[in-house]
Amino acid sequence: MPARTHDGAITSQASPVTGILGTRVMAALATLFNVLALNLALLIASLPIVTLPAAVNAATVALDRWRDDGEDSVVREFIAALRSRPFPRTTAVLGVPLAAVAVGIAEVHHFARGASLTDRAGLGFVAAALLITATALGYVFLLSARDPGTPAADLWTLSARLAIRNLFVTGPLFLAEIALVAVPAVVDPALLLLGLPLLLLQLMRLTAQFGLRRAERQR
Repeated sequence: MPARTHDGAITSQASPVTGILGTRVMAALATLFNVLALNLALLIASLPIVTLPAAVNAATVALDRWRDDGEDSVVREFIAALRSRPFPRTTAVLGVPLAAVAVGIAEVHHFARGASLTDRAGLGFVAAALLITATALGYVFLLSARDPGTPAADLWTLSARLAIRNLFVTGPLFLAEIALVAVPAVVDPALLLLGLPLLLLQLMRLTAQFGLRRAERQR
């Protein structure tokens, strides 16, 4: 609102509401920029395919630090995590379950085309295994970033136990999240640039955190 100075000049004075709204808008824009920048970094780092596990792990670490420490330099944190985590171990820890999911999808496609009783039985078995593997993958993403020193076998075992224990709770959630992102990406791959990969990673992390808390309460 306008205000008059001691010499009679009229100046404009911003209201507190306007200042608060301006601050919130700037914060929202900064968050959007960080999301798009981190998503782009994740896509670029994943282009060679073999670096996908390391890129996912680095993005998970960056998201954790952003949430816990309020660190806005998410791309810098992503690059630091990408460099600091041993590439062979990260590739093995995340690459094996990712490859298992890919194989499971291929086998489901194969058995779904058949009409025999054997094909139907195989489809049911593979679909159940794929559900458990996809559910466990979310826990692998979360736990591998939090506990980088945990042996791969122990990490997979714990993730599989959590997946089975919460199968009917977090299992459908993981599948819904994957479908939510996969369907638009297939329809228009350009949507990947708008944050779909990072959205999927964040949703799976939140679901895994929910499943982990649920398992801890049931002990």
